[in-house]
Amino acid sequence: MQITKFINRKEELNSLGKLWQGDKAEFVVIYGRRRIGKTELIKQFIKNKPSIYYFARLESEKDQLDSISATFSDFFSDAVIKKSSLTTWDAVFEYLYQKNERFVFVIDEFPNLIHSEKNLSVIQEYWDEKLKHTKIFMIFCGSSLSMMEKYVFDYKTPIYGRRTYDLLVGSLKFKDVCEFFPNTDVEEIVKIYGVLGGTPAYLLEFSSDLDRTILNIIQKRSFLHREPEFVLREEVSEPRYFMSILHAISVGKTTINEIVNLTGLERGLVGKYISILRDLDLAERDVSVTESWKTRKSIYRIKDNFFNFWFRFIYSNMQEIEQNPEFAVDDVKRNFNSYVGFVFEKIAKEFLMEKKPFKFQKIGRWWDKDKEIDIVALNEEIKEILFVECKWKDMDEETSVKILEKLKEKAKFVEWNNDNRKEYFGIIAKRIENKEKLRKEGFRAFDLEDFK
Repeated sequence: MQITKFINRKEELNSLGKLWQGDKAEFVVIYGRRRIGKTELIKQFIKNKPSIYYFARLESEKDQLDSISATFSDFFSDAVIKKSSLTTWDAVFEYLYQKNERFVFVIDEFPNLIHSEKNLSVIQEYWDEKLKHTKIFMIFCGSSLSMMEKYVFDYKTPIYGRRTYDLLVGSLKFKDVCEFFPNTDVEEIVKIYGVLGGTPAYLLEFSSDLDRTILNIIQKRSFLHREPEFVLREEVSEPRYFMSILHAISVGKTTINEIVNLTGLERGLVGKYISILRDLDLAERDVSVTESWKTRKSIYRIKDNFFNFWFRFIYSNMQEIEQNPEFAVDDVKRNFNSYVGFVFEKIAKEFLMEKKPFKFQKIGRWWDKDKEIDIVALNEEIKEILFVECKWKDMDEETSVKILEKLKEKAKFVEWNNDNRKEYFGIIAKRIENKEKLRKEGFRAFDLEDFK
């Protein structure tokens, strides 16, 4: 199967393109988890533009200066610095200042460049005093979110507040992932997305079919076998605690109390570590859609599908995998359908946000005590509300009608503009028999055929 290497990112490219069309200096910061596609995005942006791309390796300062000097020499056809490299970072930025041309200057893996606080002070001084008055378009890019926070976003860093634009590169959405597999059935893509998520490098690990891909991960034939562990080791100082928390969430322990009980960690530590996981874009807080964000009635989810899959099926079975990989394979086979059901809810929510079956301002899950509804969308201005159930199964007409009737009963418990609201009801499933008939009766009915 042929897989396209660069997919979508239209919004990101448009934003960068608008900045490029200007005539003033730009200091752009691009960041996101490793393997998320930052470098490919940058290369796509600088295509057909005068640009200097420098990848900062983790090496001595002298080697870095020699390398960047050679890069400058090639771009500016400068034989002098090819023979005699620039020897300080002051010289590097002075050289760029003297050019005073419109070109893109990229430093990829920027944190590797920081040998001391002095380097940051040099950048700050040259930006403040010289470079911001030129036409340069600087891009600093980094994968370690904790390091980017330390060197770029922390108010104590010398270059804090100097950036003119920052761009967090996140995972691809489901509709974008579909572009990776243009000749694949949508149902299969849902499963692939449930396992590999929306990280381009992870999607490139897909190997002919999903069962083989999962087996490769379990049997250590893919870098994904320990990938979440390596990501956490790069970002935090105590990865074992974070891994325990993510594992707890992956097996359904989604409240603070449940996580505390399973991990044995103190409540204050769990709250602190979850806050860090949210900053790292690995976990997210969820509240019932009719509640204020100030509510304490919140739950936590793993944001990335692959991390969720890995902690649920790989980390949970790591000891057994060492002795008998088939144990993990059997666990996946037994529980995969229910796991994908949760993923399908997220895809359905994304679909409704794109489709907009009615104008809504807020969308999410609703729950109260023993009752819950998969998706509720509401419009405060015109008092309209949509209730949707998601089912990862084929639905005959009779079953669909029964589910919709039960949904109407549950909707009565949703305390939101009860006296004067207009209600809509819907169902989203793999396949829905006679969905056009349901639509004529006023229901919102969608299945995978509508996702294409």
